[in-house]
Amino acid sequence: MTNNKPSIGILGGGISGLSAAYKLFQNNIAVTVYEKDNQVGGAIKTFRKNSWVVEEGPNTLMIKSQKVWDLLEDLDLIDKSIEAGKTAKKRFIVKDGQPTPLPMSLGSFLTTDLFSAGAKLQLLKEPFIPQSNKEDESIADFITRRLGKEPLDYAVNPFVSGIYAGDPKKLSVKHTFESLWDMEQQHGSLLKGMFKRDRSSNSPKRALLSFEKGNQQLPLAIADDLGKAVQTETEIQSVVKHDEKWIVKGQQKNDTFTDEHDIILSTLPAYSLSTIFEDSLFKPLNDLPYAPLSVIALGFTDKQIRHPLDGFGMLVPEAEDRKTLGVLFSSSLFPGRAPKNHHLLTCFIGGARNPQLAEKNKQELQKIVLSEISELLDITGEPVFSHFRFWPKTIPQYEMGYDRFLNYMNRAEDQQKDLFIEGNFRGGVSVPNCILCGFETAKKIQTFLKGQ
Repeated sequence: MTNNKPSIGILGGGISGLSAAYKLFQNNIAVTVYEKDNQVGGAIKTFRKNSWVVEEGPNTLMIKSQKVWDLLEDLDLIDKSIEAGKTAKKRFIVKDGQPTPLPMSLGSFLTTDLFSAGAKLQLLKEPFIPQSNKEDESIADFITRRLGKEPLDYAVNPFVSGIYAGDPKKLSVKHTFESLWDMEQQHGSLLKGMFKRDRSSNSPKRALLSFEKGNQQLPLAIADDLGKAVQTETEIQSVVKHDEKWIVKGQQKNDTFTDEHDIILSTLPAYSLSTIFEDSLFKPLNDLPYAPLSVIALGFTDKQIRHPLDGFGMLVPEAEDRKTLGVLFSSSLFPGRAPKNHHLLTCFIGGARNPQLAEKNKQELQKIVLSEISELLDITGEPVFSHFRFWPKTIPQYEMGYDRFLNYMNRAEDQQKDLFIEGNFRGGVSVPNCILCGFETAKKIQTFLKGQ
């Protein structure tokens, strides 16, 4: 780099790195995004074959921030987005071997078979349960203390598997369900907190979205806007500080390269940082747990499935003692996911509940999943389409004691003011969370540059 214009090296072309790069690029700051795969997106991967559209990673985007809406507007993606149908509000939970709708209103809660009369009575007692003075608590302990065991087993447990592929006995409520934690801290009760929530009419629109060509259309649109600033098929091997510059070395399409930057933003997985930066400060991040997950998409003709598939999907609680974590009714959620007169189901297996299962091959897992969902959804015959993706380390687990990992990252940034660390292991795992954290990091970098 021969000019005096500061340059930012961004490691990783997932949504976190791309979002930060986009904001910096908009402000005329030189960025280079390094991505080892041949396409950007990280875990946001869409597989397309004939008329089947399969999400290998995140299946939906819950948009509730004006900043994210503005991004979609800037990228001309609003008209290319697809909002989930009304049936998406209906969620099925398996109870006693039957898919049972999760109650979404007080009336349906009072009449549901999902919870016993005792569990419903326990909910009415929730406002009178004293507040905990613990600094943190597992999701399981928090929910059991405030709501009882049945809501944990047949509502929270399956949703934790659906969002984090995690174990509620290990995950921190403060870092995973911050809104629930804050309700108790601020109002002393979840019910009181829900009633007192700001329901301002000025709040941004909330919508569950995907895109015409699948979710990967979003990162691809950002990369298209960034142009030559994005370098794919580029694997970073080392990053070293030398004479106030960061020296980046790696391999690009079978050739080695060396670049230098004034600032480094790493959005690489936490477990990879210690080998790239060769700094003992990053070694503790190797212990940040990730859950393995296998995704099995199965296609059927409409005559093969008797269940109406009139909902978002079906989650399977751990208490039901089955191997499948859950199933999304993908073709019910969004149009264009399956050929005419066909259905696409996206199934998940493994996670923190059964990590060893995720590592089995496609044939074994498909046999397990097909056996279980055929019984639950009244499916006959073999699938007419299937697709498989294994993620050995898919979702970081914000478990009890997660604060220590945040402290390690904060310490690294304090020691090197021109180093920034971002990713789904810090600030939230959802796509919108990662976008907003990317924007916030871009703002921090701009503030740092102004102070130079």
